Order: sequence, then C-alpha cells, then structure tokens
Amino acid sequence: MRIALMIAATLYASAAFSQQPAPQAPKPQVNVRTDAVMFKGGPSLGDSDKVRWDFYKADSAGGRSDDNVGGAYDATFEEKIPPGKYVAVAALGNITREIAFEVKDGAVAELAVDFEAAQLTLVPKRSPDSKEAEPLARVTVTQDAFSDSVYGSKELFVPAGELKLEGRIGPAVAEETITVKAGDTVSHDVIIPSGVVVTNAVYKEGGRQVETDSIRFEALADTQTLDGTRTTITGTYGPGKIMQMPAGNFIMRAKLGKVTVEKPFSVTAGQRTDLSIDLDAGVLVVSAPQAERIDIVETTKDLQGTQKEISGRYGTTHQETLHPGTYAVKVTYDKKANRDPKEVSATVTASERTEINITD
Repeated sequence: MRIALMIAATLYASAAFSQQPAPQAPKPQVNVRTDAVMFKGGPSLGDSDKVRWDFYKADSAGGRSDDNVGGAYDATFEEKIPPGKYVAVAALGNITREIAFEVKDGAVAELAVDFEAAQLTLVPKRSPDSKEAEPLARVTVTQDAFSDSVYGSKELFVPAGELKLEGRIGPAVAEETITVKAGDTVSHDVIIPSGVVVTNAVYKEGGRQVETDSIRFEALADTQTLDGTRTTITGTYGPGKIMQMPAGNFIMRAKLGKVTVEKPFSVTAGQRTDLSIDLDAGVLVVSAPQAERIDIVETTKDLQGTQKEISGRYGTTHQETLHPGTYAVKVTYDKKANRDPKEVSATVTASERTEINITD
C-alpha cells in the first residue's frame, strides 16, 4: 500500500511539472551589432576608432532624418536603441556608407559594411628629387561626391577607383589622376614644381637698402595679355619676405612711392631665389608752414602749358620717393594766410634724402 502511494505521488508531481509553461528566452541586452571591412573578403576593422557609426531615425520615405539616436567610434560595437526603422551611417575617414535597417523586439540587427577603400599616403614635394615632404603643401583628393584634403605628408582612406589629385603650394598648382584598388596600401609622391623667392631692393646699385614696409613687390607672368597687362601671381609688402612661387620665368615689379621698376627672374623647383632690385630712386621731403597743399610736378610743360602732376597732398609737409631728377614743387595756401602760391625747384639724387623748407 505504501509503495502504491509513493508511485501515485511521483506520477502527480511529474504531471504537475509537465503542465508548467516553458521559461521564455531572455530578451537581448543589445539589439544592434556592427562590423566593417575595408574591402570585400578582408578582415574586420575590429575596434578601430577610424570607423564611425551613427544611427538616425528613418523619415516617412525611409531616408535618413536628422534625429540621431546613437553611435560610436568603433568598427565593431553593440548598441541598444528603441524598436523602429533607421538608417545607419558608417564612415571611414571621409568615405561614408548608408544602410537602412529595422530594429524589432527580441531580435538583434546585424549591420556590416564594405568601404571598398584603399589606404593612401600622400607625399607632396616641390621637385622629384626633394628628400622631404613639403609641410605647406595642400593636396585635395576627389572622386564623385568624395573629397578630402591634407597638409604635408599624411595617410588617408580613399574610395577604390580613379582619383583626382590637386596639389597647391601658394600659387603653384599641380594636377594628376591615379587609380587605386580596394585593399591597397600605397604611398604616392605629388610633385608640385615650386620654389621660394626672397626680394630686396636698394635705392641705387651699391647704395642704401630699402627698409620700409611701404615697398610693394609683385610677381607677374612674363607674358602679356591681349590688353598689354601682366597677370599677378603673388605679392607682398616689405623687403626680405618669402614668396611661394611656381617654377618658371616671371617678372618682379617693385613699387615705392612714385617709382616702379620691373626685373625678370626665374624660379627653379625645390630652390630658393634671392632677388635684388635697383630702384634708382631718392626721397624728397618738403616742408611749407601755413601751406594748404603741396604738389610735386614735372618742370617741363606740354603744348597747353600744363605741368604733369606727379604727387601731392594736403598739409604742411609732404614726402615722396622719386627717380633722380629736377622737379617743381608748388605750394598753395589757405585764403586766410593771404599768401600767393609759390613754386620752387628741387633736385632728387639716387640713394639720398633731399629736404627743402619753403618759408618765404
């Protein structure tokens, strides 16, 4: 009897256990998992912080909205976001890929992207035999909507295929096209034929150096346009300044006061050109107490009896840089001074300062 009762109890317990519902699988702690490769069949980029993932809510058309719900710098990471439809944006440098996906309850969305990219190191140089990269150079890489720029030697990720390169050092520009394959790791020299020019000036050969920053140097094209002008390549104020220039033949124009001098010069790729310009000029300083205006004019007159104006200003003093020669200085006075206009002559000598004081 006791044995029968034990058997019955065992059967009851077994039946009761079999009627209990099976335990549910635990809900996942994450519902998005990512991965990325540089090229098809290549290894995962792993925990590389060179990859950026961002998740945006999808708009009514299924496209990307501006509502960002999460992201991280990591090729492979896990995230939990509310159920719904999204657009993931994966970026490797300036290369981006978009993936539309949906997050559902109890499921994990697996996202994987192939960037079809190459790793390109750009080395800008002024000449093919330059030993070092030029840190001032800017190289821009483009392909359709892709664009990226670097200064100096730098590694970047680029899409596979044909790439357009544009290198710049100041006004010097070089363009070329290269082709890379997905998964490539390559280095490419970008040659931008260019040098630097340092220009100084003297008032006359063997005379005083020009020290004022009022002097203007302009590097011009050596050929003239149809209207007889020259294209300005670059320019600077003051002597001894470094000017970046493309390789080639040019004209340097120096202008100080009313003196303008031009001198041809050449730039060799990867080299420095030192240039000195003889202005053949002097300085005339005029003082005239009570003057309303001081004018410097040519001493000769045209057929109408008019003297060509060279320089002038209102006030009691006037200073001008001029070529050597004799000039007429005209002084006019305010009516209140009750003085007649006065004209005197002044001689300018190269590399000398001539001062005149008109009092009578």
